[in-house]
Amino acid sequence: MSGCPKTRPLPERLGVFTGQFAEQLKREFAEELTRDPKALRAAVLRLVRRGLPLRRGRPNDPRIDAAVRMLEQGKSIKEILRLQTRNFDKVDTYGRYLAEKGLRTAVTRRRKRTRITPHK
Repeated sequence: MSGCPKTRPLPERLGVFTGQFAEQLKREFAEELTRDPKALRAAVLRLVRRGLPLRRGRPNDPRIDAAVRMLEQGKSIKEILRLQTRNFDKVDTYGRYLAEKGLRTAVTRRRKRTRITPHK
């Protein structure tokens, strides 16, 4: 047994599809390909990566993404919760405590994950 994890073979039609895609790109962007093939390749790869999921698992929660951005802008956890949670100030003390704790945990988890596996 080797140290590498087993990978499933890709469907044969994926190779056919990507070959057809490459041929279509060569036809449609022949001028760009002769002018700067490296830039065209980089642009195609960037756009394909943007359209495909980056990793297994649950997609990012846009509320957590927004909270991380707001924290980077200097807002406090309470300010963020007031913006993201309707009637946050009317929630009882324990409910506010749980919401703050949950948001702090989610933001910390997100920051750790992005430090380990940066995602572009």
